[in-house]
Amino acid sequence: MTATSAAGILLGAGASKALGQPVQMVDAAGRPLIEQLAIRMREWVDPLVVVLGCDAEEILAGTDLTGSTVVIDYDWEEGLGSSVRAGLDYLGRERVHRPALLALADQPGAGPAHFEQLIGAHRGGVTVPVYRYEWGYPMVVDRSQWERFMSRDQDPLDVARAHPEWVTEVRMEGRLPRRIQVPSDVPSLVPRFGAP
Repeated sequence: MTATSAAGILLGAGASKALGQPVQMVDAAGRPLIEQLAIRMREWVDPLVVVLGCDAEEILAGTDLTGSTVVIDYDWEEGLGSSVRAGLDYLGRERVHRPALLALADQPGAGPAHFEQLIGAHRGGVTVPVYRYEWGYPMVVDRSQWERFMSRDQDPLDVARAHPEWVTEVRMEGRLPRRIQVPSDVPSLVPRFGAP
């Protein structure tokens, strides 16, 4: 698979209650984190869908997501599965037939090395990274599997765990990239992100 042989969904609909501000708006090298992640992902996927939910108006007003399609998940409180469904539904209506790379908007450590390995290894079904012995994100879901992921409100990793026969594992170096959840995560994670 080539770099642009996958579509992308950047999942940024959730609330950031413990952080005290929308994680999508955390400053990352002078831009909102979600904007930096979208720039990074657009080099590897086409098209890119950014799914927003909580604080969507504030995020849209404070970011430049030009080159991405923004989809609002009005049911974001149902969990990550709802946002995946919203993104896959959009891609399906646009008749996109490429696999979908799913990434989290609060995980700044996931980047080009992850995207390249996962997209390159994808041969169908679901392709997940393994960090030591732990599954994580980003992950790739083949077009043939979208309906199964859209019909559930579960975390996509839980759907994949229930059907290991669908899964190709890709071994990654290092630990699972951490997610920004509390204020103390910001100074330790965002500087590593840098500018794309």
